[in-house]
Parts: sequence; C-alpha cells; structure tokens
Amino acid sequence: MKSMTGFGNSKINRDGISLEIEIKSINARYLDQRLYLPRELMFYEETIRRKISGCVSRGTIELRLSYTDHREPKLRLDKNKLLKYHDLAIYASQITGMINEVTLEFLLQEPGVIEIESNLSEDIALRDIMNDAIDQALEKLDRSLSQEASEIKKTLSASLALIETTLADIQNLIEPYKQTLYKRMLTRIEDLVGSYKLENLEQRLVQEIALYVDKYDIGEEISRLNTHIKTFYSTLEQDSDNGKTLNFIIQEMQREANTLGSKFSTSDSFRYVLTIKEEVEKCREIVQNVA
Repeated sequence: MKSMTGFGNSKINRDGISLEIEIKSINARYLDQRLYLPRELMFYEETIRRKISGCVSRGTIELRLSYTDHREPKLRLDKNKLLKYHDLAIYASQITGMINEVTLEFLLQEPGVIEIESNLSEDIALRDIMNDAIDQALEKLDRSLSQEASEIKKTLSASLALIETTLADIQNLIEPYKQTLYKRMLTRIEDLVGSYKLENLEQRLVQEIALYVDKYDIGEEISRLNTHIKTFYSTLEQDSDNGKTLNFIIQEMQREANTLGSKFSTSDSFRYVLTIKEEVEKCREIVQNVA
C-alpha cells in the first residue's frame, strides 16, 4: 500500500552540469503529471513521464527541473551572415552619405553571426545525469509514499479496532432492549384494550408485537459490518495499489452504519452508533489519500 502524498528531490553537479529536480505528489483520482522543464530540455519529457508512470499509479505529480551548463560552449561563426551584415552596413552608409567605419565588434553582435553548437538531445553526459537525477528523486518519492502509507495503516487499524469494540457493545444492548420494548408494548396494549375481549385478539396482537420488535433486530447489520472490517484488514495488507478497493469497502460500511443507526437508536446506543459513524467517516477521508 502506498500513499498519494509525498516528496522527492535530487541534485547532481557533475561534468560541468548542475541539475536539480523536485517532485511533489498529492491525491487525485487518476495519474496527472505536471512537468515544468526548461525549453531546451523538453526532448526529455516523454522519458520522465514513463519513469513516473513506472513508480506511481495515482495522484497529481508536479515535477520541476532546473538546469545550468557550466561547460565551455562550442561556438561557430556564420560566415555568410557576417558578410551579409557587413555589406548591408556599407550599403546603408552609401545611401545616407554617412561615412562610418563598420567595426568587427558591431558585426559580431548581430543575431546569428555567432552560434552555439549544441545538440542536447544527443548529449550523452547530460542524458546520463538526467537519468540519475530523476531516478534518485523518484526513489525518495517512493520512500516518502511508503512511509506515509505506514502511518495511514496504523490510523485505519486503530479506527477499525474501535469500531469492532463498539459493535460488541451495541450487540450487548440488543436483547435487553427488545425485551424491554416487548413488555412496554404489552402494557400499553393492555391499557388501551382494557376489558374488551375479542376472539383471537390477544394472539394476533402478540404476533404483531413480535414482528414489530423484530424490526429492531440489527444482527445482520452488525454481521455485515464485521465482515467488511475483516475484508478491510486483509486489503490493507496487500502490496498492490488498493485505494479504490478500500474506498468501496468504506462506502459499504457507511451504508450499514446508517442502517444500524436508523433501526436501533436508543439513549444507550446513540453514543455507540455515533462513534461508529465518526470512525467510518474518518477512514473514508483517509482512504482518499491511498493510491
């Protein structure tokens, strides 16, 4: 299990190249990669995306890369542009009648006369450094996601344990409550009917009372909740990405908790039902951050 919240970075200074990468991850339904690269390194974008996809399955990934090349540049003089600018300068001087010397400094400052020979996409040293930097940053990110997941697992397990204990407390209240409800309704009916004796009335009333009291039986809801909890525990231990599965289980637990609360709401059970709902909601929020 992994979290979707984490951070990783790397910084390499080697062979005259300084390169720094920062990766931040937050939760999202799908994998969303947002890369911020220098224009001259855009050729490396697809490689970065593949590497991230191999490490992260879900989440919004924001990557920023900064790059400085301290190596001596390879310069090339464009002879044709140099001569063209020189001819244009002389021609302009003839037209205007202004006799000015065309200096070499002036010509060399014109755009494109001096070019930097650089094909970064074929620069082996640069590519090796970028590969090392992204691998180091992703390794730190993965470690961060795993550490966060470990804390999430502890919190979820604690909530599940509390829910289990609370369910046991509620279960101990069911039979006493049903007996009290049954006796209370019998007494109420005796007060209403009084001395009236109708054929089979008593038997029919008892049957109706029994059916009514049975509606308050939440044994199935408790049983299903306990089953969901066991499934949740086993899913937590899986190494694969299980965030969506955990979310589905939590939805089922939430549904059962709501049904339990509507069917069995007494002064004694209310605080227990409230505890279960609070813990299920807490788990639901936490699970949103599991990949």
